Amino acid sequence: MKQMEKNDLFQASQLTILLSYTVFSVILIGESFLMHWEIWPLVPITIGVFASWFLHLNQQFTERGRIWVYSAFIMFTFFFYGSHRTSVFDTVAVMSVVLILYTMTGIRRLITFLQFLYYITFGYGLTMMWKNGEVFDSLMISRAILHIAVITTISIISRTTIDKWLQVMSASNREIEALTDATDRLNDFLANVSHETRTPINAIIGLTGICIDEEPDSERQANLIAVRDAGRRVAEQISDILDFTEIDRGRLTNNYENYMLSSLLNDLVEEIRPAKPKELELVIDVDPAIPSVMNSDVSKLRKILRHLILNGLKYTREGGIYVRLTSIPQSYGVNLIIRVTDTGIGMTEEELEHITERYYQADSGRSRQGGGLGLGLTIVSGFTAALGGFMTLSSEPGKGTTVSVSIPQKVIEPESCMSVAKPDQLSLGAFLHLDKYPDPNVREYYNMMIRNIVRGFGVQMHRVDNAANLRKLLASVRLTHLFVSEEEYGDAADIIEEIASGVIVVVVANSDFVLPEGSRARIMEKPFYCFPVAAVLNAEYQTQAADDALFYPDITALAVDDEPMNLIVAKNILKRYGMSVVTAGSGSEAVDLCRAQRFGIIFMDHMMPGMDGIEAMKRIRADSSRENDDVPIVALTANAVSTARETFLSVGFDGFVSKPIELVELERVLRRVLPRSAAERSAPERPEPPRNGTQSVTEQLRTCGLDPEEALHYCGDDEEFYLTLLRQFAGETAEKDENMRKFLADGDLENYEIVVHALKSTLKLIGSGALSERAKALESAAKERDSAFITAHHETLMTECRSLTDQLREILGDAPAAPDSGEDAGIMEFLPESETDGVIEFEPDDGEEGSV
Repeated sequence: MKQMEKNDLFQASQLTILLSYTVFSVILIGESFLMHWEIWPLVPITIGVFASWFLHLNQQFTERGRIWVYSAFIMFTFFFYGSHRTSVFDTVAVMSVVLILYTMTGIRRLITFLQFLYYITFGYGLTMMWKNGEVFDSLMISRAILHIAVITTISIISRTTIDKWLQVMSASNREIEALTDATDRLNDFLANVSHETRTPINAIIGLTGICIDEEPDSERQANLIAVRDAGRRVAEQISDILDFTEIDRGRLTNNYENYMLSSLLNDLVEEIRPAKPKELELVIDVDPAIPSVMNSDVSKLRKILRHLILNGLKYTREGGIYVRLTSIPQSYGVNLIIRVTDTGIGMTEEELEHITERYYQADSGRSRQGGGLGLGLTIVSGFTAALGGFMTLSSEPGKGTTVSVSIPQKVIEPESCMSVAKPDQLSLGAFLHLDKYPDPNVREYYNMMIRNIVRGFGVQMHRVDNAANLRKLLASVRLTHLFVSEEEYGDAADIIEEIASGVIVVVVANSDFVLPEGSRARIMEKPFYCFPVAAVLNAEYQTQAADDALFYPDITALAVDDEPMNLIVAKNILKRYGMSVVTAGSGSEAVDLCRAQRFGIIFMDHMMPGMDGIEAMKRIRADSSRENDDVPIVALTANAVSTARETFLSVGFDGFVSKPIELVELERVLRRVLPRSAAERSAPERPEPPRNGTQSVTEQLRTCGLDPEEALHYCGDDEEFYLTLLRQFAGETAEKDENMRKFLADGDLENYEIVVHALKSTLKLIGSGALSERAKALESAAKERDSAFITAHHETLMTECRSLTDQLREILGDAPAAPDSGEDAGIMEFLPESETDGVIEFEPDDGEEGSV
């Protein structure tokens, strides 16, 4: 019966019966007055009509229960109608209609009740006719028998229909359950296969990356790159299968977190950049009215954008893809609008109707042209619905497709997502000849994007399209920045290099573009959009902010980490702000120090042996709460997973700074957690680090396979500090090697993982990306407790580390032994590979809207 209740026909039958009952009752009330029948039964009939509608509109009781209530009122009404001698033989027509209507309910007992109700009513009517002297001749008797036979036959047919109907539905439900079970088992199989395939694919990608870094032969390196890229495509398809199975099984869960659109787009662009053909233009246009910080499921949002952009790239052969992001204010925050338009092959109306179906691709020709699994828009549709949004599509064959997505977002910080530090001091130039793009849509895409950049930053931009006009512009306007496309740079390289001596020149180019040796210009890799522009415009102020913005001479900071190299980094960075820095190598040591000494701020690592950072934070909180001294504690960790920030803040940390430390992000946290009175706005002059011989040392370091430029980025461009880190590494390698050998021999892979984890971080920090990747592979093997892999590769890594140590000792001339357990001692974690491009937030200035 539950199957019937879920049937649309059963649900429709209730309304049909109720409407028929109402019409019949109104007619009966009218007839009662015309025929001068009893008046009192009309009261319960009227009450029955209103009561039935009340139950229906308010959905009182169950659907089956309401049917029985309606039926009780209908039976009373029918008996009243059939009890009058003038209506006795009319009841057969009424009951026939009622039986047909009730067949739709699928309730056999109701048919039986109505059948016997007719017999009782008809018998009562005939009895009253006999008492009133009615003559029962043969015609009268035959009519009575015929009416009884009609109702009996209809009742039998109704019950038979219901029985057959239930049998068909039961068989259909069994087939549906079998298909559902088969689908679930297929999805489980796909999920299991995907999970099992992901592990070796990740190993292939990781180990191939190591081989690429070490392979000197260019042809072999190209082959390895092809293997790595193929592995990445397989990994993406595996991820798509897992997403699809979750959507298909209805098991999606949302993990909401605060995010910045700038960070989201930066990561996304880095991912899709290799997939963009050189001949296509990707234009990302961001409305400056979008809030700077919102709350949503960032992982799903990122995948929605990724699939939409890649889908556009897949089916576009000339022209470009335009990504427009806007927001519409709502009571709960905003609706984030994502509109992706391409100039591709387009779709017909029929294809649009099926495009979100699983595995669907418009036709074999489209499949051959685009490839893929056909899950992209299905995943976009599923994720959008899971986030409470909706998706629309419009397309025209031969002209392109537009996909629009609207997703609700909570607003955390309503300020504009675009800002520069001092817009009134900026004057921008753009040497862009848009007529070189044959597709007018692409020209319009760039114009709209540039207008929004100007409006968002509140700056002036002057655009020219040839070298002569560029000279005129420079003669009349003093520029601070000039943006040039690679084609325009090739046409006027001499002029632009001359300009670069006094103006920051940025060449917007594809990944294969190389500036001539000695060029003063810098490259901004396409796509050209607002957030990389903001990074360029803010670059000169970032250094100033790091050097002069804040100074805390009266603050004593505690840095807690289990890796000595990270303690050195944290100590040097915090000293830039005038702080006195005390270090601790473990959570328990930090707790003891906090009991003995008062600190102004604590920076706490998370992953430490013994007592981790969260437990240490809670113990410090418990101690300080008794003294009414709530010291701010900031999580300083490389655990930069998508939910890390919310996790750390929710357990009691006052702030979160990811490694490697971005100075502006650190300053933002310092401003928030430390009182204003603790900061001095003018920092005393700091002596420049010694630079004698540094250049020659840098050149020698490159011969060791190190990347000094990358390492200096992590050291805040402090070369003397970098040399100190190198000496530190050379002095502690032997101790790390000994510890790792001991843990491996004892089968203690948990502690082996901690030490190789620290070694991986250290190698990345000093600029040895290739060795860091090898250590990362060993760390992953330790997590999986794969001792065979570790045994096979451990010695190779440590041999290279010892060789690097020997070279560093020769270059540097001296290297200290492993540090004593003094102020800089301890073991700490630092993960440069977890680096994310930070987003620098400045207070928006009130400036006039710029002009193009």
